[in-house]
Amino acid sequence: MNRQANSRLLAAAAIVVAAFLAGASAKTITVDDDGLADFNNIQAAIDASADGDVVLVAPGTYTGDGNRDIDFRGKAITVKSEVGPKTCIIDCQGSKNEFHRGFYFHSGEDAKSVLDGFTVTGAYAEWGGGGILCDESSPSICNCAIVGNTATAGGGILTARSDAVISNCVIAGNINYVCVGSNSDGGGGVYCSHNHPVFWNCTIYGNRATRFGGGILCGGGWPGEALLQNCIFVGNRAGLGGNEIYAPGSTCTTRGGCITAEILACCVEDEPNAVIWDQAWDNPLEPPAGSYIMVDPKFATSGYWDPNGTPDDSNDDFWVGGDYHLKSQAGRWDPQSQSWIQDDATSPCIDAGDPASPVGQEAFPNGGVINMGAYGGAAEASKSYFGKPVCETIIVGDINGDCKVDAADLSIMAYHWLCEQQ
Repeated sequence: MNRQANSRLLAAAAIVVAAFLAGASAKTITVDDDGLADFNNIQAAIDASADGDVVLVAPGTYTGDGNRDIDFRGKAITVKSEVGPKTCIIDCQGSKNEFHRGFYFHSGEDAKSVLDGFTVTGAYAEWGGGGILCDESSPSICNCAIVGNTATAGGGILTARSDAVISNCVIAGNINYVCVGSNSDGGGGVYCSHNHPVFWNCTIYGNRATRFGGGILCGGGWPGEALLQNCIFVGNRAGLGGNEIYAPGSTCTTRGGCITAEILACCVEDEPNAVIWDQAWDNPLEPPAGSYIMVDPKFATSGYWDPNGTPDDSNDDFWVGGDYHLKSQAGRWDPQSQSWIQDDATSPCIDAGDPASPVGQEAFPNGGVINMGAYGGAAEASKSYFGKPVCETIIVGDINGDCKVDAADLSIMAYHWLCEQQ
């Protein structure tokens, strides 16, 4: 499963890259809600697009019809923000009296349907997937912030009968609620069932579920296996079990037929109710040894729920976002100053991801191993710290960036070489 899942992830990444390369001959359709552009709402731009096109969205806060309940309509297109999620916000303005979600994939979209670089917030969905719903569709979702959304299952994201790949996303401050007549089990941040979605280098933080799976619920009564790789799960809470991860089993005897999740090189909060793994069934399956670490990831600043002046009533709480870059004594990217700053501590989630994962665009020194969390493998990944000042000169052969060429560098090179031979 591990190697196959990595192959699927790399294949999806290759499709995304190919889509961008093909963009030279494809059409770019621009969107700006208050400026000169082809369209002033995202749905209209999608409706006018064809396979291979790029819908490029200018910075702004997008609200109202055409900018919520957004539907790709089965098209193999890329919908991308011009600058990134900090400045391109989909505010769904949903409520218990007016249901709206961010994006709805339900027309057989695959990895060639790409959503890149948005904040999705303010959704309120009667069913699952407040921020994003993937139903019988498997899009590529990357570099997004899914924050402050509500749904009966999967306040942030729901994947059903879906092999979606969700990468480098922050999923925070979302809520699962139980309404009258609902049989929802939970999934404050994410609810996934059927098939094999991949969550790669995501930060899942501060989500709430009324029942199970504050961070993520995998299963929900249907077969399938999700891959959770290089992710961080902390600060999530569930009323009945599995604050961070809830992966219930079934009455099966082999792993292949179970409702479960594979946790590979993740960080999970160190508390007794963090992970519940098949405990309610006759044939429990334990997660692989060493599949996750239980530490404080040391975010730059953590988001939190503001009690809104009524600490005894959680119904009116609201989410205040944080900065989920990892602290580093060698250097952390600060989005406010747009510069690298040095902290007085270093996150244990730096250089702690799956050694087989490529480090991608991580700045030097990067330790030769990908970071966990939403910025792992990206240009904003926090730098590796080796207990001394950062090298000012890159030395040939110094793969991990510790200012010397030694057996550690050879080990990293040999590991990746062996992975390529498998």
